[in-house]
Amino acid sequence: MKIFFAISLLLGLVAVGGESFFRADDRWLLTGDSITQTDTYRQVVERVMRHYHPDNGLTFPNRSVWGVPSAHQADAKDKPTVVSIMTGMNDIIHHEYAHETDFTAKAEAYYRNILSQVRRFKALGAEVILFTPTLTDERVSSFFSPMYTRKGLVLFGEVIRRIGREEGCLVLPIAEDLEAYDATLGPNELARTDGVHPFGFAQYRIAYSIIDYLNVRGTLTGRRALSASPERVPVSVKRVNKFLHEAGEKVALEFSSFEAITFKVRWSLAAERGSETLTLQPGEKLIWRLPATPKAYDLVLGARAQAVVDLTAGERSSLYIIDLARTKVAKPINGEVAFDIVCHDAQSPATKMFKHSLMQFKGERTEGDYVGNVRIREHNNSELWLNGRVYDSVINSEAFWITGRDTVRMMFDFRPLERFGGLTPDRDTTMILMSPRLEPDFSMMGLAWWGPRFQYCIYSNGEKTEDGYTWKLGFAGNITDYAKFDISKLDYYGFHVSIIDCDGKAGTKLHSAMLSHFDINVEKALNQLIIIDRKSTFPHSETSTIQLFGY
Repeated sequence: MKIFFAISLLLGLVAVGGESFFRADDRWLLTGDSITQTDTYRQVVERVMRHYHPDNGLTFPNRSVWGVPSAHQADAKDKPTVVSIMTGMNDIIHHEYAHETDFTAKAEAYYRNILSQVRRFKALGAEVILFTPTLTDERVSSFFSPMYTRKGLVLFGEVIRRIGREEGCLVLPIAEDLEAYDATLGPNELARTDGVHPFGFAQYRIAYSIIDYLNVRGTLTGRRALSASPERVPVSVKRVNKFLHEAGEKVALEFSSFEAITFKVRWSLAAERGSETLTLQPGEKLIWRLPATPKAYDLVLGARAQAVVDLTAGERSSLYIIDLARTKVAKPINGEVAFDIVCHDAQSPATKMFKHSLMQFKGERTEGDYVGNVRIREHNNSELWLNGRVYDSVINSEAFWITGRDTVRMMFDFRPLERFGGLTPDRDTTMILMSPRLEPDFSMMGLAWWGPRFQYCIYSNGEKTEDGYTWKLGFAGNITDYAKFDISKLDYYGFHVSIIDCDGKAGTKLHSAMLSHFDINVEKALNQLIIIDRKSTFPHSETSTIQLFGY
């Protein structure tokens, strides 16, 4: 307790009781780069706000822009009452540095840029909150060249705290909290699989910092001060079931405690909510099922939902997010399974539900509605081989950004059961990009964009055809000097494939084997990959996955 009190003083936290930083009519404008633009932590904060305050009138416009540096001036047309700023990553990455680089000049420019933003938003009457910019993970080799960059971002964090003092702005230690979370992860787990972007539960950790420091739980009085994180309810919460196979099944959680305790459980899912009081004896394990109706649980293929469960005991509070996602289960026949990728009917219910800006509908594609296919087969009991065909009359391979050119994008989840479907990609997941090139001769690049250690065990090639190209990808041999790729060790694995087609005036189009809420941002849908059920573990052709985050 003394240690926590000292940290609270260091951060400038004050006890605000049950009062929130937010007012019920606040317009909170989020600004930043791709780390905020991905919209994950904002969505979690908004979802939790609706859980505690279902009738509030807060709005959460996100005006962050992918790839922008700190000099970027965000759009303020929303007339915000609150503005958060988290930027700086693009001032640092995309360069090569020596081990002992002096970042002083960059820090001075960063100071001027952030100060300009702060004063601009304050002049508009907004309360400005500063987030220390998240750091890179220099252990990861990636396209973004994170090596020797952390020092610069740490210096940027000091700049943020300086501006906070000078301008009277609240500062949230987002980077510091994320580093503390990263330190808790197990073998092969990563908060930033590309060395730069926090994904999945790492984004949830950012959201939890905001929820705690700005006291989203509290009464929406608009007391513009930071709160200390609440003491957690001493109850362990674990998933009991990881999938919902049958209609009427409910999420089951195991509650246990080392002490006798009575606590309140509040939950919300879809439009339903409820609460109950539970009592645990020391060492007792209690199975609790989230008591929403079948209607609240019902998801169509490709859809997602979030339940929120909070526990309270006196002033102690814990918060949990439960992600549900409906996905397809494919059962190989004689070790093989195949998928067709097509343009969808614009009027179909699924298309209307999951429509996005890169979608191309039936009748719109020059080469026809049949875009391509993929066949997956096992070989030698341990290897995995894929081959496919793409019907594409114009092959574009010139863009520097790999998904800005013609590409077959595949995601694989080779994690063991306990981590399977987790929202944070790690070393046992990989995104493979297959990109064709015409000159000087036709060639095919197979790149492990995520999970770069898989680069050591993948084989790829392809051929030009009259109406497009064929491609082949294989997983065989060693991933590292001590680990061999062996698909036979898994009862099932996750798979997703999209064909990215970049054709002149038509622009970039994306066609997937399964439509979902995050068809474009598949990195946000690792709990919704198609499940390749190698050993007939699943009873049906669809299931709902369950993921749990919280404390």
